[in-house]
Amino acid sequence: MSAPTREETVMVGAGSGDLVLTGITRRFGSVQALAGVDLRVRPGEMLTILGPSGSGKTTMLKVVAGFEVPDEGTVQLAGRDVTLAPPARRDIGMVFQNYALFPHMTVAENIAFPLRMRRIGSADIKRKVEEVLRLVELAGYGDRLPRQLSGGQQQRVALARAIVFGPRLLLLDEPFGALDRKLREQMQLEVKRLQRRLGLTALFVTHDQEEALILSDRIAVMNKGNIVQIGTPQEIYTRPVDRFVGDFIGESNLFQARVKQQGVAVIGDRVAIRIPESAALTPNAEIGLLVRPERPRPVPADGRADNVFAGTVDELIYLGESVKYSIRLDAGVALVVRWPFKRAGDALAVGDRVTVGWSADDVHLVAWS
Repeated sequence: MSAPTREETVMVGAGSGDLVLTGITRRFGSVQALAGVDLRVRPGEMLTILGPSGSGKTTMLKVVAGFEVPDEGTVQLAGRDVTLAPPARRDIGMVFQNYALFPHMTVAENIAFPLRMRRIGSADIKRKVEEVLRLVELAGYGDRLPRQLSGGQQQRVALARAIVFGPRLLLLDEPFGALDRKLREQMQLEVKRLQRRLGLTALFVTHDQEEALILSDRIAVMNKGNIVQIGTPQEIYTRPVDRFVGDFIGESNLFQARVKQQGVAVIGDRVAIRIPESAALTPNAEIGLLVRPERPRPVPADGRADNVFAGTVDELIYLGESVKYSIRLDAGVALVVRWPFKRAGDALAVGDRVTVGWSADDVHLVAWS
C-alpha cells in the first residue's frame, strides 16, 4: 500500500498515543484475574496479548476499554489517566469477533454512528465515511445492509467504524475468530497493512499463536493473571523464558534435564545433551531443554553434529511444504521434527530408521519449575 494521505493521517494517525498500565489488579471473589500487571503499548505499535483461556487477557482488555474497573492500579492513555473514565470518554475504537454492527442501519450509517455521537457536522461525516470506506476497500458499499455482506466485508465495516473518528487506541478482541481460515489469513494481513499505513496504536487479544506471530510488533504472553514474557515474535519463539511459554508458543520438544557439567545436561539417567557452553549453570541444577522441530536435521553416516541420535519413525504428517515426523530415539525419548518436502519419494515412512542431529546452540534453556 502507498503512504497515507494527509487526510488519512489527520483522521487516524494524529490521535495515536501510548497506553500505560501500572499495577493493574482485578479480582472476582476469590479469583484473581489480574495480578498487578504492568504494560506499555508504544505509539504506532501493534501489541498482542496472547494466552490460554483463563489467563486474564479478556479481563485486561475490558479494563483498558473501561468495561471493568481495576481493584488496584492505573490506566493511562496518551498521558491521561482514564482509570475511572467511562468507555465513551476514552477515545478508543473497538473491533469484536461478532462484528457488533447495527442490523437495521446501512454500512454508511454504521460507520457514521460514532461520528454522530460526537456531534460531527453532516458534511464532515459524509467525507470521513467515504474516506474510510476507500481505506477498507468497500467504496460503493455504503447503502448496503450488514446482512447483504460477507463475513469478511462485515469485519471491514466494523474496522472502519472503529477507526473513522481517529481513536487514540484501537482494541481488537479476537476479531477473526468467526472467519474461515483463508479469509482469516487475508484479514490478518489487511489489518496489519492498515495499522502500519495509518500509524495506529493497537492492542490485539487472541489465543491463536500463529495469528500473534503474524500480526504483532511485540507479544505479551499471559498466564494466571500475569504477563510472563513480552518481546518481539522472534524473541518469544526462539527464546521463551520458561516451560509455559516454550510449550504454548509454537511446537516444541521440551525435556526436563539435570546439569552434568559445563555444556552438558542429562535427560533421565543416561541421555546426555550438549548445550550452549556460554550457559553458566550449577551442576545438578534442574533445567528445561527446548529444541524446536525445525532444528534437528537428518545426519548421514559420515556426518557430525553436537548431538546425534538414531531412532525409528513412529508417525508422519504431511503438511504440504513440509512433513512432520515423530521419531522414537533409541536413547528412549520421543522427538518431533519438521522437514521441508521437496518431491514425492523424499518422505520417510513409518518404521524407517533415521539418524538426526542438531547443534548445542539449537538447544534453548528454560526455567522448568
